[in-house]
Amino acid sequence: MATHALLEELDVEYQLVEIDLSRQMQKTPEYLAINPNGKVPTLFHNDNIIYESAAILLYLLDQHPESSLSPMTTSPLRGRYYQSLLWMSNTLQEAANRWAHPEQYCDNDAGQKSLKLHASKELKRCWDVIENDLDKAGPWILADSLSGADFHLFMIAYWSRRYESRAQDYPKLQQLLKNLLKRNSIQTMLKQEGLSFEL
Repeated sequence: MATHALLEELDVEYQLVEIDLSRQMQKTPEYLAINPNGKVPTLFHNDNIIYESAAILLYLLDQHPESSLSPMTTSPLRGRYYQSLLWMSNTLQEAANRWAHPEQYCDNDAGQKSLKLHASKELKRCWDVIENDLDKAGPWILADSLSGADFHLFMIAYWSRRYESRAQDYPKLQQLLKNLLKRNSIQTMLKQEGLSFEL
């Protein structure tokens, strides 16, 4: 989702190959041969295979420095850019996964219920962190600069629309999402994937 939107934002040629998760296509031997984690997305580029959304975003934007969607390596924002993407991938997204898929972590009902409860608390803490940061220096993750981090955040925020703790319930976060929804890249991605996001 984030990768798809970013490819549209970069206005580059690409081929989208649908992996139907409902049919467990990501668990087939053919797919596991390219991504042993059995997850999406996976990027093929110049004979390279790259997986993990944050890694793909970093890689794509390194290929397209003219996009201004990642700070220059000498910019004081570069550290915050890395920090934001990795924190979202390792902390925010992990809490989202525990809420959405507790069965992957525990095989009994009581344990899964407890996991979801703790995941909701962690999601709330994470949304609070982002909301406070945006209040101090928004409207984007990197203040005045739209970046790949915002696209990654949009993906997790979209998932959270069905969670107990939702990104869209925070004013600054909601405004960031509204700003992204105005972009052609996001609208094209949503249309091509048959999705909608009402705020």
